[in-house]
Amino acid sequence: MAKMKICSCGKIIPSVDTCSCKKLQKALRRKHLNEQEVEEAKFLKSARWRKLRLRIIKRDGGSCQRCLSKYNIVESSNLQVHHIKSRKNYSELRWDETNLVTLCRLCNTQLGTQDKLDFEFIVPSDENMYCL
Repeated sequence: MAKMKICSCGKIIPSVDTCSCKKLQKALRRKHLNEQEVEEAKFLKSARWRKLRLRIIKRDGGSCQRCLSKYNIVESSNLQVHHIKSRKNYSELRWDETNLVTLCRLCNTQLGTQDKLDFEFIVPSDENMYCL
């Protein structure tokens, strides 16, 4: 049986291996990210964000709400979840479902961090949720 060690994060790993948390920290240091960028990377990789992202996409019917509203096009590829009020300026709203909307990659890039939408969006209520 291989010798095991306990990482500072609490994971038990083989003594010859490097823990995944150390590999992430090392990769982030190599990219010369500042503290805020490191926190953003952790946020986007968190299980809580991944679950919330899927819930928002499902809530919005699995399509880009901007393409639907502005151009009457149903775009369902390359979907991302956009913070209406940016994470940078309104960190307290990062988990607020009413601050999130499903957009395609192009629309998300075009909106950037404006802290507002350029189309009308009404957050669907739970009783009107679209089922995939």
